[in-house]
Amino acid sequence: MKKSFRPYLAFLLMGSLLTFSACKDEEEPEPDHEHDVVTTVTLTLTPSTGGEAVTATWEDLDGPGGNAPEIDALVLSANTTYTGSLTFASEEAHGDHHHAHDLTSEIREEGIAHEIFYLVTPQDLVDISKTDKDANGLPIGLETTATTTAAGTGKMRIILKHQPGTKSSTSNENTGESDVDITFDTKVQ
Repeated sequence: MKKSFRPYLAFLLMGSLLTFSACKDEEEPEPDHEHDVVTTVTLTLTPSTGGEAVTATWEDLDGPGGNAPEIDALVLSANTTYTGSLTFASEEAHGDHHHAHDLTSEIREEGIAHEIFYLVTPQDLVDISKTDKDANGLPIGLETTATTTAAGTGKMRIILKHQPGTKSSTSNENTGESDVDITFDTKVQ
C-alpha cells in the first residue's frame, strides 16, 4: 500500500508546485521601463522683483525623426534674478486635437532617478542654481534660480538625465541616459 501511495503523492506535489509557480508569474509581471516620449518642454522664468514671466517652449509633437522641433528663443533682462520652473509633457495626436500628458510630477516623484542639467554658453551669460531636492537631498532641477549679469547672446542646453542607481552628488550630464537634450538660443538684453 505504501508503494502505490508514493506516486500519487509525487504527482500531487508536482501539480501544486506548478500551480503556485504559475500563479506567482501572473501576480508579478515584469515592470515596464518604457518612458513616454517627451514632446514639449517649457521653461518659465519669473523676475524675482515682479513683472512678466518669460516663457520659452521646445515642441516636437511628431517625435524624433519627423519634422524639426519648434523652439522659442529665450530673451532675458540683464542684471536680473529669476525664479525658474521647467515642465515636461508628452502630447499625442487624436484626430484634429492633441492630448497632453504632464510628465513633470512623475519626474519629481522619481527624483532619485532623475536630474536636469543646465549648460549655458558662454558660462557667464546666465547662472542657474537648482533649488529642488529629491528624497536623498540631491538636486532635481525642475525648480531653479537664474541670474543674469551683462547683455550678451549664447545658448542654454537643458538635459534631463535618467540615472537609476547612479545618481550621486558627483553626477553630471554624462551620467545615465538622456531622456531629453534640447537647446534654447538665449539673449540677455
